[in-house]
Amino acid sequence: MVKSQGIELSKAMLHGIPQSAIREQPILRGNLPESVDEAINVPLPLAGIEGDDSIRILHVDDNPELTELTKIYLEKEREEFNVVTTTNAVEAIEELQNGEFDCVVSDYDMPNTDGIELLKIVRETQPNLPFVLFTAKGAESIASEAFSAGATDYMQKDVGGDQYEILAGRIESAVEQYRMQQQFWNALAWYQKLVEQNFAGVFIVQDGEFFFVNQKLADMLEYYQSDLIGTSPTELASTPKDERRLQKLVEFERSPGGTFHITATVSCRDGEDMPVEIQGGVIHHEDEFGCVGLFWRQSSETNGC
Repeated sequence: MVKSQGIELSKAMLHGIPQSAIREQPILRGNLPESVDEAINVPLPLAGIEGDDSIRILHVDDNPELTELTKIYLEKEREEFNVVTTTNAVEAIEELQNGEFDCVVSDYDMPNTDGIELLKIVRETQPNLPFVLFTAKGAESIASEAFSAGATDYMQKDVGGDQYEILAGRIESAVEQYRMQQQFWNALAWYQKLVEQNFAGVFIVQDGEFFFVNQKLADMLEYYQSDLIGTSPTELASTPKDERRLQKLVEFERSPGGTFHITATVSCRDGEDMPVEIQGGVIHHEDEFGCVGLFWRQSSETNGC
């Protein structure tokens, strides 16, 4: 267990997040050790990020007729899919070096370099890129070896077009998870700078109440952190209009992927009013939604409540 003043996130929430990113991102005062057991403390917010809806897929199979058929079916199943085909590992590596892809779908039984060897090569430079082994080889030993090498998913080829509907769903799910992980680290890196500079308050709202507030936010409002935990953001509102605006923090909990930017006036503990900006987004953890974000003074000229 790594301890610091912050919100505790279980390893399950961070499952699949790049180890390289964990080592590079300064989440705590220093780098995250390798021996993390069950949870880490992250006093940082996470917001959703708008991105390109298109999904670029690299399909590798030594049978050109099958790659073309797969391309046709996948692009028919999802209009956002753009499938690039190659017939060997060398071509696949060249494509990955020269362009950006959201997912690799590869056969297993190919000459010279099989699908698992290709997977190992890809993992050397892109440790978290979704990789689906799509093969006629149905042995459990192959599936086990694939997952041990870092495969995202394994699917056995079948007869008929229904298999492509299933494959499309698995690709879509893998890419969605991958992009969420990338967004997670992009958000943490940006917010970390603000938190380290002691510029903004940080909060997490869950079940309509503050689940976490950092010391900066408590100081801004002249409360103790314990006073704010368990209360609704709407209780800070100066007027009914502000209360309606702050209510959005509760409503956004039910909108996965949503982001928000709110301006309102809040009351400090001594009764004085302070105009603020609140920006953040929605997270989903253990089947529960919560919103997390930044809270700062709207006017840079205001030095206190």
